[in-house]
Amino acid sequence: MSPVFLDVNDTSLSLTAEDEVISSPGAVLSDSGALYFGEPAVSQLKRRPLDVKSDYWSQLSTTPLSAQFGSARHTADLVYEHLKSLMPNPEYLHDLCIIAPSNMNQTQLELLLGILSALNIEPSAVVDRALLAHANQSAPGLNLSLQWRQLVVTELEQVDQRLCVLKTTAIPGLGYLDLLEDCLEHFADACVAQTRFDPRRSAASEQTLLSAIVGLLASQTDDNELSVEVESYTFKVARDALKRVGQRVLDAVDTDGKSISIDASLSVFPGMTFDSVTTQASLTEAASAILDGTTAQAPLSRITSCALSPEVSPEPAPIQQPRSQTRFPDLDARARQHSPPTHLLIDTTAHAIEGRESVSFEFGVVSQNGVVCIDDHFKDRINVLSVSGSHDQLTTGSRLYRDDGKEALLIRVES
Repeated sequence: MSPVFLDVNDTSLSLTAEDEVISSPGAVLSDSGALYFGEPAVSQLKRRPLDVKSDYWSQLSTTPLSAQFGSARHTADLVYEHLKSLMPNPEYLHDLCIIAPSNMNQTQLELLLGILSALNIEPSAVVDRALLAHANQSAPGLNLSLQWRQLVVTELEQVDQRLCVLKTTAIPGLGYLDLLEDCLEHFADACVAQTRFDPRRSAASEQTLLSAIVGLLASQTDDNELSVEVESYTFKVARDALKRVGQRVLDAVDTDGKSISIDASLSVFPGMTFDSVTTQASLTEAASAILDGTTAQAPLSRITSCALSPEVSPEPAPIQQPRSQTRFPDLDARARQHSPPTHLLIDTTAHAIEGRESVSFEFGVVSQNGVVCIDDHFKDRINVLSVSGSHDQLTTGSRLYRDDGKEALLIRVES
């Protein structure tokens, strides 16, 4: 059976199963207490800005929201509900591979795995998105990925004959919405100059213009002159005049002649120069190739390197080992197994676990035959957020999330 791929880039989440692709932008609309995800939320970005959230994937956490948003207590609730709407029949999902953005940190990844576990989904692999996007390039370089409110720049280097993720930088203010806003201002100014009508004077007309811009940028026309209609007003904009938008991105990134791979959503902006464009098909094809050449790993860990294409010539000088592991400050699997937790950290208090064979701390943590685990009576109330731990064997670094929102962390205190 072919693997199923879940790409969690927030501008457009995609679930790919064989030839079927289900996409849903990472945006949510709160309407009378109900939550609506994807395109219905995007269509209300300008009409109801206070009722739409578009950055909850990049800010995935269990930190309480500053303002009430529907029934959600935190962004993790929104991610849970979004995944639930995207995958209504999780029992049919087998061999799920997560395509994770390079800037998704270890804590967020573990939280995502816990959310999927709550949906009865156990992923089999996690692969770095930038690695997949750049896997077919003829040389190491940079991957540029657009999220709603930031540009994610990932450097990839060659180590021996492998392509490796080196480091990732998120640049706020250069996200997909930011670039669209830049275009919208230019289009609106052109509309005022040619028709004396300002589409920004009402939320409805501004939303109409924004939707029109998305369609015009995505069109494959070679015409430099773009014709736009907003509320019976027609005006024209030169595509070349928008090159400054793409130039904003290039000015913020030190390309230095490197090979550049970019998202399809970024490629539509005039002024961009690049070597390859990432599509959903290319991501899943690269992921399939990497997984075919990877032996099963336990516990689950993020794949951040792959074999280089045969066309890539070796570097004449040795290259420093990439710092991919330091990007996610966490213990590796073997260290966790040999260094079991000694304490449970709740708020700011560490509670000793050793010697406790009965339920304690209201999290059901027990020590049975030297193994720290969750008591059977508490398993339905506790989610274990970890890439290596489980209800039956808790490891150092595992996070426990109780059904009432209370959290705890398994730690090891050296004497």
